[in-house]
Amino acid sequence: MRQNLMDYFSLQGARSALSLFSYGGLPSDPGEWKRKLAPTVRGLRYAEDGGGRSCYEVSYQLLRAADIFSVDPDARALKNIPTAVPRDRTPEIYRDIAAYILDQNDLLLDDEYRQGRMTAHEISLRFPRFSQFLPIYFGQDGVAISDDMQFSTIEEGIALVIEEAHPHCMWRLPGLAAESYEALALFQNDEDAMDRFFSSVFGGGSGRADFVDFFPLLARSIIDHLAAEHPPVWPERD
Repeated sequence: MRQNLMDYFSLQGARSALSLFSYGGLPSDPGEWKRKLAPTVRGLRYAEDGGGRSCYEVSYQLLRAADIFSVDPDARALKNIPTAVPRDRTPEIYRDIAAYILDQNDLLLDDEYRQGRMTAHEISLRFPRFSQFLPIYFGQDGVAISDDMQFSTIEEGIALVIEEAHPHCMWRLPGLAAESYEALALFQNDEDAMDRFFSSVFGGGSGRADFVDFFPLLARSIIDHLAAEHPPVWPERD
């Protein structure tokens, strides 16, 4: 079981990069997949700058996926990675996309950011923590998941999230606070835009509060908890 999980998640970068082709498969026409993939590659570059997977890592995983497919097209490691249409061209397309991702590293900044508006998939790469947190805790009925919290307030819902993270808060919560402020900056406090994206694309929610109120409250609650329970004590020397 552990080996299966290791094999599966060793290709998570490739799986994430190609997830926008989950319905319908990878087109064999390079012009078509390049047009759809360009914003995603830009998002990967952004995630890389923030400490996420490097484009070299994602490219290597695609090459590895191509090799695995050539030997065993039904390997468990390849589960949920879209295949090409027609399917027998999958290794070829994976290798072409791997090269394309690295080719984008040579683009001038003006050329890279002139590729068009951001797509939903590109934006989703900016919020790796929200992609788990919002649907799990505030999706569905819009309240934090707990049998006795069906009618909880938004503050109580956030308190539950913090309580479940404790005592590992310093490792799990600061990123949520950061993504809260990034969402406000990226969507420029536009409630309709945030609702369309986080509710529809992520399948998440903000409880009974508007996102413009929810994100600052979430960030502030996290910071207040860290200040009260986890004061930073840095050694004079590492």
